[in-house]
Amino acid sequence: MSQKLDINFVAANPFSYQQLTTIGLLWIVLCVLLTAYGVQQLQVTQEHLNTVEAKLKAVAPKRNTSTVKPVLVQASDAELKHAREILLQLSIPWNPLFQALEQNDLKNIALLSIEPNRKKQQIMLTGEAKNLEVALDYVKQLAQMDLFSQAYLLKHSIDQDDPNKPVSFTILAQWKL
Repeated sequence: MSQKLDINFVAANPFSYQQLTTIGLLWIVLCVLLTAYGVQQLQVTQEHLNTVEAKLKAVAPKRNTSTVKPVLVQASDAELKHAREILLQLSIPWNPLFQALEQNDLKNIALLSIEPNRKKQQIMLTGEAKNLEVALDYVKQLAQMDLFSQAYLLKHSIDQDDPNKPVSFTILAQWKL
């Protein structure tokens, strides 16, 4: 007995209507119905939104949408002077100062604060040194720098309670701006 062979060298397009099954047809119908229901719900929601907006416009007072005009206020002389002082403080050339201070040998020196005074063109350095000789050497180094015209030891104190006896110092330097 021989069986009939179904040899099909040209396959049908998988998207052709000939390949459509009953389950596929049910899925297509279901998708079309769900899409129609979604469009209908969107229309109902849009109508509801339009109704609520119309009621809100009727109830809410109308807003004045005119432009706001800026108010010009003249600053007093004291305020202008204070603003200029702040501007001068902000315009201190910090980078050259920090670079100059970092160039010095700071092995046995710890700088604790740097306080500029722009009006007097002075800078006050507060710090600690290993001993008084190191502090005096630091003052000499500062005095030889191009950034400062003068540098001198304003005050110092030796901590007698500490076994290493460090020196706390304050240096005042005339700053060339």
